[in-house]
Amino acid sequence: MNLGTLNYFDKNAAIASLLPGVEPLITKFRVNVNAILILREQQEIDISGISGTKELLRADLAAKAIDISHKTEAYASSVNNLILAKEVHYPETSLTRATDSKLESRSLIIYEKANANIADLMPYGVTEDDLISLQNAIDLFHASVPTPRTGTTEKKQITNQLARLFKENARILEKIDLLVELVRLKQPLFYSGYKDSRKIILTGTGSLALIALATDAATGEAIKGVKFTFVHQNGSGEKVINETPLVKVTAQKGKLNVKNLAEGPYITIVEKVGFKKQELLVNKAAGDRIKLNVQLEKI
Repeated sequence: MNLGTLNYFDKNAAIASLLPGVEPLITKFRVNVNAILILREQQEIDISGISGTKELLRADLAAKAIDISHKTEAYASSVNNLILAKEVHYPETSLTRATDSKLESRSLIIYEKANANIADLMPYGVTEDDLISLQNAIDLFHASVPTPRTGTTEKKQITNQLARLFKENARILEKIDLLVELVRLKQPLFYSGYKDSRKIILTGTGSLALIALATDAATGEAIKGVKFTFVHQNGSGEKVINETPLVKVTAQKGKLNVKNLAEGPYITIVEKVGFKKQELLVNKAAGDRIKLNVQLEKI
């Protein structure tokens, strides 16, 4: 996940816009990065921990869907297209108070109907950028909806989603690399800055890849002697062959540190006698430091 590259393009938007076809690539890359962040939150903390993020995304999606719904309905009414007017007619409360699945499905209907009539909707204030923004909001909200962490199948699905997103972003960056080569001579400072943003920054001595804290779910007290086993997974959600799992144990204050951790997804097994065993999914990206808070329930 190359946040540095995104930041670099944001700071140099004027030059970046000169690259043919780069804007859709950057937009999709940004959507994937945000989806990765949300999926990782689902893996690493309690479901309640992402409720605030989800509600912000929910409000953003509802607002965008309502706006395009009203404008599309106005167009349909003006040309006496009663079928279209009915298809996109959603009172605000039917979106703001809808269940997660209904909000997503209704927003998709609005997007599809508006997209099919985009040329006629432009005088009514609906642009292609508006539809891209709505589609991005749908994707982000979909990724934010929590999924149960209790089943192995669900965990593998999240791991596979992350692997797909990382691979897709790698392909996008390869395409952007080729486009940036076009301005190598005319924009040498932009070119060299982009290359620097693409470099993986190696962590120095004393840096940490992961910090974990284990506490009692009932009392909030730190728990010493909790064993964390990190099992590296491949893109198919299977254990990496010929790689020994990393085992760490929490110290007196319930904390443990991992100095070096290879990139990729890990199934993390958390266990201590007298407490229920947990299995979590974490994903390590280049340059990231993972903070993992685990609450253990007594048997």
